[in-house]
Amino acid sequence: MDPRKLLFRALAALGLLALLAACDPSGKALLDLRLAQLTPNASTAADVRKLYGEPDSVRDLPGGGKGLVYPLGPEGAVTLLVRLDGAGRYQGADNLLTPENFGLVHPGMSGFEVRRLLGRPGTVQQLPLQRQVVWSWRYLDQPNNRMFVVTLDPSGMVLSAATEDDPRLQGGR
Repeated sequence: MDPRKLLFRALAALGLLALLAACDPSGKALLDLRLAQLTPNASTAADVRKLYGEPDSVRDLPGGGKGLVYPLGPEGAVTLLVRLDGAGRYQGADNLLTPENFGLVHPGMSGFEVRRLLGRPGTVQQLPLQRQVVWSWRYLDQPNNRMFVVTLDPSGMVLSAATEDDPRLQGGR
């Protein structure tokens, strides 16, 4: 057999293995490769902390469980909510930065509620002349990153929320 064809097949097989390794047992793509090291109903909160460190925040979940919130990267496109049951066993993980969650943000909502829904913003910008604060989250909207931007008044209430193109795509910051 032609050595180039053999090499191509070997590389294709390795690529397929890498893709399969990036899936959970149900075949769903992993939000973060470290999740492949966690087993539902077997891994513990200590296992999660060993992989991810201390969470940015911890929240109570329905049914007595806990949610550990991990924003990935300084302005990462994923904020993980790692779900633990009442006994502290790993149940799975979800990305908080989704269009469905963005759609829940509305004027009059408190900044506390927004942060609980989406996790810590990637950037915070003070606008002293307008007496406003702008929170933004970069997220992946295939094939590009986009921004979800929330403007808060001085009392911490949402004035507006919008999805925008990532200014970095046009050479901005």
